Amino acid sequence: MSSVPDGENGGPSRGATEDDGSGRGFYHLLGRVELRFAQVCVVLMTVLVLLSAVARTAGQPMNWTVDLATFTFAWAVFVGADVTWRRGRMVSIDLLVDRVPPTLRNWVRLANYVLIAVFLVALVVTGVVLAGDAADRSFDGLPAISYTWVTIAVPVGSLLMLYTTARKIRDHVAAMRGRATPEGEGTPS
Repeated sequence: MSSVPDGENGGPSRGATEDDGSGRGFYHLLGRVELRFAQVCVVLMTVLVLLSAVARTAGQPMNWTVDLATFTFAWAVFVGADVTWRRGRMVSIDLLVDRVPPTLRNWVRLANYVLIAVFLVALVVTGVVLAGDAADRSFDGLPAISYTWVTIAVPVGSLLMLYTTARKIRDHVAAMRGRATPEGEGTPS
């Protein structure tokens, strides 16, 4: 198992362009917002679980804290997944792929990206249906908040990952055509 290092934008490293992760462009800004949002969700979740434990120990349970922690956990997971995906830090089992010629390796990576995109589209569609089904359900500790706000994290996070995957596919196809260097193959001549 290894983590495949990509450029900061989730694709092959290359010179500065409008959206390459060098600090300019919508893609980079979105990545920074996602990272901060996921960090805030993890911190809030931790504080809420701690608050719940302390309150319960003190004999004053606060059930709403667990519900809110569930909310922040779901959002941290799905937004954080895109942060991880765009940075090339997902776990990759490439024991066999590393043993094949670079040309075949590039085609396998492209096929993987396409399969990932298909799976993410399925998650978006299923997540939207699930969010619609949860519209009538509310939290026990927060009855004014619909459970849809938790389940909508699935399609939103999947859409973010789909956007990243589309960029990875675009960059990888460009690299295969010789306009850039494929990931992990050195620098262009």
